[in-house]
Amino acid sequence: MPRPDEAMKKFLMDNGVYAAVFNGYFFKGKSVIDPEKLEKADTAYAEAVSTNLKIEKINKYRDNVRRTSLGYLVILAIENQDKIHYSMPIRKMLYDSLSYSAEISELGKTQDNRKWTVDEKLSKVSKGTYVTPIMTVVLYTGEDKWDGPRSLHDMMDFDEEIRPYVPDYPLYIIDLGHDDKLSFPNSSLEELRVALSAIYSETADRNETEIDGSIMALVGILSGDSKLYEAANGEGRQKMCKVLEKRDERIYMQFKDQLEEKDAALSEKDAALSEKDAEIERLKACIEELKNK
Repeated sequence: MPRPDEAMKKFLMDNGVYAAVFNGYFFKGKSVIDPEKLEKADTAYAEAVSTNLKIEKINKYRDNVRRTSLGYLVILAIENQDKIHYSMPIRKMLYDSLSYSAEISELGKTQDNRKWTVDEKLSKVSKGTYVTPIMTVVLYTGEDKWDGPRSLHDMMDFDEEIRPYVPDYPLYIIDLGHDDKLSFPNSSLEELRVALSAIYSETADRNETEIDGSIMALVGILSGDSKLYEAANGEGRQKMCKVLEKRDERIYMQFKDQLEEKDAALSEKDAALSEKDAEIERLKACIEELKNK
């Protein structure tokens, strides 16, 4: 069975699904992000950037990144999470900051610095330089409901009087298996949300909603249910409850085979013990016979 992160990366390779994540979460289903205008931009996020503190080099790898144009260029990034990450706002802030830092560094290298002012030389970039806006969303697919922080302020315990002066950093998180208020303008992504929610709430065995086999197989991967993955993989559209029946049949047959194997092993042991007991009785008889002579 594939790993959850690998399966989700493959799922999000579909630009229709990718755009729907943003259109469903940020724009209430409105087609603001056009899947036809998305371009891969992963290479822009696989760089090593030195921190100013010179502590170490930080390798940053976005899980899924696209570029698009909305009258201007925008970077769209999705972070896959199947476990709750209690410092995710800081991780997101770091990734975004490093991305901006890498871009401003590259922009400076492409500019003609021969006429730079002292301030521009200090900045290593010319006045009026713009960076590309970054929108990052965390797609969480874990079984437990997200109870982690949703902003940088959520990770701070401080006096309310200073709150306005401490910059916050929001975490845009989609709890795919638990947020029933969300819906997505893409059938595959919406079916994944519905099926994952049904599995985590333990109602899938009574749910007659038809789901594509590839989506149910993905749900099996994300929920760590190998038998669900096997029952759904390669199948067409089916009712969720029927797929669960197939899964349970597989589990039953597996346990049945295991029990039969154990019974056969026990029978062999019993037979061996019976032979040993018979041999012991023969030896006892021989001993008695020798005593009587």
